[in-house]
Amino acid sequence: MKGDEKFEFNGQELDFSFLDFWRFHYSNIYDIQGRIAEFIIARALGIEESQNDQYWTLWDTTYRNVRIEVKETSYYHSFNKEGKVSYKRNFGITKANGSYDPQVSGNTEFCRQNDLYIFCLNTGETREDSYPLNLNNWEFYIVPTSVINEKCKNNKTISLNKIRKLGFLPLKYDGIRPAVDQFADSLANK
Repeated sequence: MKGDEKFEFNGQELDFSFLDFWRFHYSNIYDIQGRIAEFIIARALGIEESQNDQYWTLWDTTYRNVRIEVKETSYYHSFNKEGKVSYKRNFGITKANGSYDPQVSGNTEFCRQNDLYIFCLNTGETREDSYPLNLNNWEFYIVPTSVINEKCKNNKTISLNKIRKLGFLPLKYDGIRPAVDQFADSLANK
């Protein structure tokens, strides 16, 4: 979709478009930060088109044969009242199977199907400081799934504090691709 596609009725174009629909329903970027995080990661890796447009895939994107799952959280949410901010941040790491994902049909084993997690944190505490399109507001933690499997076993979430305690340091946007390339190189050399 380009955005200029018009709605139609009785064979006639109407005076509103897909972009108008997007503005109406999805323009609160604070509520769609998960999708924005996926887009940021894709762009950092040079990926132009979404590989996860069905939402129910077992990983979000593939880069250099590495299956990557992107998870997002933030301190600020548009529903925050009176400026309250929670610093306890968690990311989902639930195991899944391929019963609903056409990418891996026939795979019924419950496990983490990806090779790498990229945990994305929007660090702003206010609406102004957490503007999602300013990539300086983000931190990225790149964690191999093997570490998650070893340290988290059957847990369904991992806290930001645990990621940090495991020794994973925050990266900025320009550090994403080199870190993922390093991981891909290590897999290729096995």
